[in-house]
Amino acid sequence: MSTAETVSTSFRASKDKIERIDAIATSMGRSRNWLLNKALDDILEHQAWFVAEVQKGIAAADKGEFASPEEVTAIFNKYGA
Repeated sequence: MSTAETVSTSFRASKDKIERIDAIATSMGRSRNWLLNKALDDILEHQAWFVAEVQKGIAAADKGEFASPEEVTAIFNKYGA
């Protein structure tokens, strides 16, 4: 990413969190900035996936695609719920 594409921002975090971030970054041979950007990339990717999966579920429900009571019971029994 070029400098022209970046934007500086700041936020408040506890001293403990910053120390933990710094320790992880150091153990990886990376900077705090790199680690925070990696964390942001990971959460953005996860949230995009999550939203897409929820939308698929809503679309399936809108089409009446639900688990039968027997299927639900089988899953509950499988996992002891």
